Amino acid sequence: MVARYSDGETLDAIGQTFGISRERVRQIIAKVGGTNAEESRRKRMETRDAAIEATRESFMKTFGVLCRDMARQGVTRADAVVRLKYLYPSVDIDIAEDALKSSSIVFDKSHPEDIFSNEVLTAGVWFLTGSELRLGPDLPWSAVNLDLSLINDLQSILEVTSATASDLSTILGVIGAAQKHLRDNPTASITGARYDQLRDELVDALGLVSKQGAAPWPPTRQTVMKRFGGWNEALGAMGIGTTTRGRPKGLLKFTQEEYDDAVSDFSAFSKTNGIKATFAAYDEWVKLELGKGMTRPSGASVRNVYGTWADALRSVDA
Repeated sequence: MVARYSDGETLDAIGQTFGISRERVRQIIAKVGGTNAEESRRKRMETRDAAIEATRESFMKTFGVLCRDMARQGVTRADAVVRLKYLYPSVDIDIAEDALKSSSIVFDKSHPEDIFSNEVLTAGVWFLTGSELRLGPDLPWSAVNLDLSLINDLQSILEVTSATASDLSTILGVIGAAQKHLRDNPTASITGARYDQLRDELVDALGLVSKQGAAPWPPTRQTVMKRFGGWNEALGAMGIGTTTRGRPKGLLKFTQEEYDDAVSDFSAFSKTNGIKATFAAYDEWVKLELGKGMTRPSGASVRNVYGTWADALRSVDA
């Protein structure tokens, strides 16, 4: 009994072998001065952890390269597991999820930009542009000119929020008012920073956060920029005046090579020091580098150049 308990076997398992209760086993082991419960628990944990690690290593040995290739294509971890599930039916999806979560593979997060159609995404920019211009709803113009598909799509998105039918009417009216206003005033515009500020205010004020946890509409500025390649590019594509404030799209202070070096050096630093290569950790590293007299691009700049933080990290593996 003492030997088996020392090896991490449970009191209950030992008791079943001898036909006695787990409490009786404990008493017998305690009487002869056997291994205490804490040591046995520790060994059980070590045995369990070793088994889990072996399972992870086995999975990564078989599917690691394939999963890394999927990540480079912008596949999310959840989608990678689903693909494996259907293409390799013998794969245990719980093991796959655990192994990939513990791996160094950088998967994309769920893409909120994929949730919205171009019409719905564009409508968000029109709505906030109209809000910035303080335009009242133009219901007659909207009734005549807005596409029915947009009205239906917006209704579907907003029906899972606390927005009311009156809110939807107002939103559609402001979208129409903005489009009409820009037709006569083509230089009217909205900056990216102001867009995000208004979005935060209106999402909260109108209760546009989905009760089901979906990304709220209007989309974030980052989502718009990723779809169109930049803020001014988005405005131009929609027929809204491009802004002159803020930095133009481009690398400006740093070259592409310097961006690549920064991401590569940070990745090496994080691995050497056993820390996760997160966006927040990068900005802390930038401060350390500055203390050494080395100026590096900010995390926000890196994310803007590569599209997402995950894309930046993947560039190191490319």
